[in-house]
Amino acid sequence: MTFAAEKVGKEADCEDPDGTEAKLGKPKKDGLSGCGQGLTAEYVIREVLLGTTICFAQIPESVAFAFMANIKPPIALHAAWMVGLICSVFGGRPGMVNGATGAFAAIVGTFIPNAGTGQNGPGVELLFPSVMFAGALMLLVSFFNLSRYITLLPAPVMIGFCNGLAIVIGLAQLHPFKDPVTHGWKTGPEMLWMVIICMTAMLTMEFLPKVPLKIFKVVPSSLMAIIFAILIEFAIVRPMGHRTDVIRDVSEFTSDTAFPIPFFVSTDAVSYDLSDITSGASIRKIGVQGLLLCLVGSIESLMTSEVVESFVKTPSDGDRTVLAMGIGNLLSGFFGGMGGNAMIGLSTVNCLNGGRGRLGPSVTALGIMICTMGAYPVLNFIPVAALAGIMLVVVLHTFKWFSLSLIAAAFLPLSLRKQFGPKFERKVPRLEVVVIVVVTVLSNWPGSNIAYAVGAGVAICAMGYAWRSSRSFEWTVSYDLKGVKYYDISGPLFFASANRFVKVLDPDKDPDCVEVRFSASTSLMDYSAMEAMHKVAVAYHAKGKKITFHSLCPMSEKMIQKASNLVKTLEYTPMQIESRTVKGITPLLGEEAEIEDRHREEAAALPVRIPSKDAPVGIEDIRVEGVGQDNAAKSTPEQPVSCMGKLCQGLF
Repeated sequence: MTFAAEKVGKEADCEDPDGTEAKLGKPKKDGLSGCGQGLTAEYVIREVLLGTTICFAQIPESVAFAFMANIKPPIALHAAWMVGLICSVFGGRPGMVNGATGAFAAIVGTFIPNAGTGQNGPGVELLFPSVMFAGALMLLVSFFNLSRYITLLPAPVMIGFCNGLAIVIGLAQLHPFKDPVTHGWKTGPEMLWMVIICMTAMLTMEFLPKVPLKIFKVVPSSLMAIIFAILIEFAIVRPMGHRTDVIRDVSEFTSDTAFPIPFFVSTDAVSYDLSDITSGASIRKIGVQGLLLCLVGSIESLMTSEVVESFVKTPSDGDRTVLAMGIGNLLSGFFGGMGGNAMIGLSTVNCLNGGRGRLGPSVTALGIMICTMGAYPVLNFIPVAALAGIMLVVVLHTFKWFSLSLIAAAFLPLSLRKQFGPKFERKVPRLEVVVIVVVTVLSNWPGSNIAYAVGAGVAICAMGYAWRSSRSFEWTVSYDLKGVKYYDISGPLFFASANRFVKVLDPDKDPDCVEVRFSASTSLMDYSAMEAMHKVAVAYHAKGKKITFHSLCPMSEKMIQKASNLVKTLEYTPMQIESRTVKGITPLLGEEAEIEDRHREEAAALPVRIPSKDAPVGIEDIRVEGVGQDNAAKSTPEQPVSCMGKLCQGLF
């Protein structure tokens, strides 16, 4: 038997040919450029070009997110480069772009009222401690390894999250088209030219990359959209005697806002009223806003990490991702930034164009920092309508359009689905579709937000799963010649099936001896299950009858042992775990007992499988035995070798 393959060559430290480390959830080591990449000239050129390209795409997005969050653009731009740089250098996912995001802006916008495009709304001073609190919570999430619970997010919730976020961002782009005084739609030439600039930016963003010229594969379409918009504004609109708002008109970048300063330091350009920050109402608002920012930021970052992982085929370190994000948000909040997390759209663009390492996203963050601190006068000339156009294209690509056919197919009869073609032959359970709709609607419902919507979606999916699992609870009744009655139980025993379990057994009519036999698929999942068994046992004992529970799996047995004072009346027997023998490996003297103890401990945390005669051999089925030795001699081998570690390496 071959126990382990020897890695040869330069890539031995990075490759995992048999997928062992990925299966065990161990992230691969990565340097500056990520696993499998060296600091070659080709790699550096590719990453720098990608980082620069994404920089010019992220700047207008960050400004648009500031408008959406009802804060001034410098607050978002400083957060973008600060969070982006820290997460790119120290995060657990190379190739992922971070910065100020729509998810953060959607939460912040529900706490800060609109005071006009590009202006800070009332209560903006509470944003910064909220972001710091969110960062501290992210550090706790990383410390307690809570990132693994991202697996509890069902696919319908993720689809609803994307759809809801897209609608929130899309609706926020309508504000620049409204009059800040009357709050009605703008009219006349200004409205006409804003629509023209917006449509020009949208068409450039969407179709310029599809032009078969190499230059348009290098120059970012968002940068070209900004250039075309500036040309229209200053070469056509203003010479004709008209004008539309540019960033300078709504929130001018100046030298006073070029560098980040702590939010509690007052200057001539930036000053926040912190007199009420320690009141009870303010502290509650900080706590709630920080909790929601932590929840939404962690969810989107871990989702983005999974998306990037699907492209680059290397595992991620979720806890390290959240740790770096927490540090970034602590610093961002301290220096008056809105905070941020991973950007799923720009991360996808980076990976699709060959981005794999940390260098590209780091260049993006440094580029934003340079533009904010040194090239800020140029930003003042960007038309606000162009930013709206760019973000509307982002909305079109964020929304999961295929979910519309899922929703329609769930409620159409089969005959109509066949008439509409293959796009409607994708029916999923109606509950899943309801979750998509609920999360999408709640994300935009007055008084709600994306975090509440995600929580509601997870709750609905959890209840649906619990109900379906309870329906798989089954039983059969039989008797033997001695008059003993047997209840054979299959399916999980937990709060949703415990009541049925109690009603199945009949202490009044059953014989004096009853045995309940659990199948291999049955396990006690919670306190409700133990309480049901205890209630049944008490009822039988009150009638002077005996009831015994057989074949409890190791996990169920461990649970009952821990709660022995609560279930003293239970009589049970553990499941007999059969073992198989594999000839070829000799344990050290006394190692067999250690192996069996270890096997039993591990079985308590794994699904129990009783192998049949022809079942394939797994690590949990192995009992070791000597090679070419009879039973009398196998306990004293001539050359004993301890090889359990090698055995595990060879089998997994």
